[in-house]
Amino acid sequence: MPKTGGSTLVNILHQHYGLEQSALIAGDDKVALADAIQAGIPFIHGHFSAHLLETGPAYLKATILREASDRVISRYVHLAHSKEERLQKEFASYLSFEDFLQSTYADNWQVRMLAGQWHEGRVNEESFVKAVDQLYAMDWVATADQMAKAALDLSLKLGFESYYHPHLNTRASEELWQELNAKYRDLIADLNRFDAQLVVEARALFNRNKELPLAKRLKLKLKGLLA
Repeated sequence: MPKTGGSTLVNILHQHYGLEQSALIAGDDKVALADAIQAGIPFIHGHFSAHLLETGPAYLKATILREASDRVISRYVHLAHSKEERLQKEFASYLSFEDFLQSTYADNWQVRMLAGQWHEGRVNEESFVKAVDQLYAMDWVATADQMAKAALDLSLKLGFESYYHPHLNTRASEELWQELNAKYRDLIADLNRFDAQLVVEARALFNRNKELPLAKRLKLKLKGLLA
């Protein structure tokens, strides 16, 4: 998920696997994903829909979610300071932050990605149910507000010999972030109520499974004894 702290986990995993054994998939690029799997790349990451993994091989499937208002504001601040041409073009397309809030990127985007909905229509109860189903199909789920515990938990579950302390990304503009947060937080929360419910589910999943060794968790899951 974009702007949920995923880069922090990627930094940890890169230290273990190395850049040469990692593949970044941008968007629902089925060809690039298939090529990475065919090449036997052990660590595949990026921003893509969960349903792409449904028929894939036995990779550990993991995701991290973030409180909805924090994620929406962080994405806008990221756009405002990005040097990437694609993101600069998107930022220029918004007349204001209020205009950005009318976009699908600010409309329950985490539900959209898990449900495979992306820019199609409005998010509703059916979308949310699909997203929750995909969330429970993941092998590992965490939330950004528990990043330190999540990073340690994932390291232990993957059997790393040492725990790599995460490098936490700093905000490009704390002043802009705080300004938008103070003015729009309640409005964003209201627009993203499905994402808010999804984060509650994700946090509960992490708290339930953080003490359970991965091998035991996967065995129980295969037997249908564990969500």
